[in-house]
Formats: sequence, structure tokens, C-alpha cells
Amino acid sequence: MNVRNMEYLLAIEKAGSLSAAGRQLGVSQPTLSVFLQGLERQLGAPLFYREGHRLVPSPQGEVLLKAAQEIVAVKEQTYQTIHRLTHRQSSRIVIGASPLRGSLMVAQIFPAFNRRFPDVELVIREGYTRDIKEWVRRGEVNCALASYVSGEDGFEPIATMKEEIVAAAPAFHPMAPMARERGDALACVDIRCFSDSPFVVMAVGNTTRVVYDRIMEKENLQPTTVFESNNLLVLCRMVGQGMGVALIPASSMQKNREDTVYFSIYPRYYMHLGMLLPPGRAELSEAERYLAYLVIRSDMKNPVYQRGLNVRAQQILNEFEGEEVL
Repeated sequence: MNVRNMEYLLAIEKAGSLSAAGRQLGVSQPTLSVFLQGLERQLGAPLFYREGHRLVPSPQGEVLLKAAQEIVAVKEQTYQTIHRLTHRQSSRIVIGASPLRGSLMVAQIFPAFNRRFPDVELVIREGYTRDIKEWVRRGEVNCALASYVSGEDGFEPIATMKEEIVAAAPAFHPMAPMARERGDALACVDIRCFSDSPFVVMAVGNTTRVVYDRIMEKENLQPTTVFESNNLLVLCRMVGQGMGVALIPASSMQKNREDTVYFSIYPRYYMHLGMLLPPGRAELSEAERYLAYLVIRSDMKNPVYQRGLNVRAQQILNEFEGEEVL
């Protein structure tokens, strides 16, 4: 199994369909269909199921996709290492990031960045959100790809997008019929509708947990917490298994799941996405500004995100806009 196959799998998972993945990869839908069928025969297990109009990973597929992410990340790191051995590196940019966002983002933007700055090394330092922000505050990384909420201090943000926080509930929850009545549109409810429900929550230090704590404090609610995790995927599965309600980023919704329903919260709450800089970083090198530009462009392609550029991000976008990069 070669690296290209892994890139095919990741594209199918991200796009949710063979046709969309084919357009992204520049190959035909029949080519991807033959590839996927052959791989499933080889492994003796289905890798994707169809839920509505979307392909979602099977348990076996999730295992393979996790390995694929690591393989693609290793490929990019290997190319960087070979380049460093072949060419003299003039500088490096150390980026703090979560394993998933870091590996996928760098894999997406590395080719364009390397074409423009072949002598600048990108180094990924992976960790949980709370650790990443501490690295930024202490100046241990040049920047970080992370989420944050308004009012957090200790770093300078280049804000790219904002993402709504929604409520996920088990399909048997008393509020579920309201969600089903709205179809694809999310029903909007007061968070107090879930005051008697148990909650599964992200661990302390995660941005989603910060939003959760702020909402509960503002509404003077003290729901029962039955489970905590640093892994958002695990949290969503716990909801589907009926363990409780969760507040999650909108990008984590899987609307075709039969075991989970979703709601907008009134008033709406958001977390911000962007590149975090150590405090006091007034000046950025051209390479750092171009890296930020590629991150902005990549985030703008996600239909779930809402544009939320601050002044610094808009200046960087204006500086490089019009270039064909991705």
C-alpha cells in the first residue's frame, strides 16, 4: 500500500463522496471506485458506509484513516528532511499544533510554502490545546495553529475564521423531535433546555471546554458531568451511545448519524480559529506572513467556518491575494 493510496483515502473521508474527492485529487470517480473496492477486498472489510448522501468511515476505516494521516505526515516530514540534507536551511519556523490539525494543515500548505521558501524549515510541535497555548506564551514556538475564545490573553492572534459551538444530543433525547422537524436546518434552543441532562465534556484547557464553562456560568447551570475527554471524536461517540449531551464545534457534526441530533444554541456562541503568536510579536518575516496567508486561504475553504479576519489577518491576505498557491 503506497502513500498515494493513503492520500486517496484521506480525500474520500474529507470530501464525503467519490466524485468530490476525485475533483480534489484530479482523478475520475471510476478510478477511485475501483481503488476503494479493491482495497476493501484486500482487507476483507468495508472502509466506508453510506449515510444519506455522504460516505462515513466504518470502524475498520477509522483505524486505516488514522494510520493514513500518520503516513502522509511522515512523508512530508521525510521530504523536508531530505531537502534539509540537500540544501542549506537558512531558517526554521516552529509551529505548535494538535496532531490532526497540524499534520493535515502542513500537508496541505507545505508544497506551496516550500516552492516559495525552499530554505525555510517548517517544524511541527504537537500537543493538546492547553499545552500549545503555553508554548506560545513562553515563546517556545514561533506560532501555533489553534482555536481560542475572545478575552484569552498571553498571545497575539492572527484571526482567520470563527466556528459556532452547537449542542449534540442522543437521538432519544426529549428534544430530538424538534431537531428532526427542521431537517438540515438546525433548530435553535436555549441551553437551559438541557439543564436536566447529563453532559459529556472536553477536558479542562480545551477551547470548547472554555466555551462550555462560560455558558454554564452565565446561565447559572450546574449539569451533571459523566465523562471528560481530550479527544473530540471520542466525545461525539459517547453522545451517540447515549451517555449525555455535549457542546462541540460545528465542524464535528455528522448530520447523517441516526444516533445523534444537533441544535444551535441561543444566543449563539463561537470559538475563533487562527495563528497564535507570542505576546509582543509586532514584526513577522515574509516567510511567517506567507505561512499565515496559506493558513487563512486553507481555512476559508471550509464551508462550516465563518469569516472572522482581524486587522492583522486582513493585511496579510491583502499582501498576497491574487497569487495562485493551492
